[in-house]
Amino acid sequence: MDDKSKGEDALKILIMIFLVSFSIFLTSIYKIEFSQYPFYTHFLYLPAVLAAFWWGRKGLLVPLFLIFSFILISITISYTREDFFSSVVESAILLIVAVMVSILTEEKNRALEEEREFKLMTAHYFFNPICIAEGFLDLAMRNASEEVNEKLEFVRIAVQRIKRVVKNVVEKGEIHD
Repeated sequence: MDDKSKGEDALKILIMIFLVSFSIFLTSIYKIEFSQYPFYTHFLYLPAVLAAFWWGRKGLLVPLFLIFSFILISITISYTREDFFSSVVESAILLIVAVMVSILTEEKNRALEEEREFKLMTAHYFFNPICIAEGFLDLAMRNASEEVNEKLEFVRIAVQRIKRVVKNVVEKGEIHD
């Protein structure tokens, strides 16, 4: 792991600590002051979804912590059966959203890894024969007459063009030279 990755990971953790703390703070304030408006639970979604997006299944620890905190806040501030049931339902929805985001994120990462492997294999299978052709072409051009060299030059240009096309397909997913 390089310094840039470590720095990005540390920044993500700091952002997550801030978002979780701020969300719990806002949820507590809104639960005390505006308990008749249930929109305050939406404060919990940003850190939950972001954690699931950044860390996949490992990120589900954040929504679980938020759910625990939310239910604890609900119990300590206003303990009625309806409030508790409402908190459990809202927490279940939050957890479902976080699980879905983590599943989709892991699926996206898997698909990107498969694409990367496909590109590497494609590059290998195309570039090896092209490089071999270039090598034999260079050898042939050394020993050929002037007239044959002119014709081999056209072949060399065509091989280089194919090489550029393959490179663009592998690197950019575009078909052009």
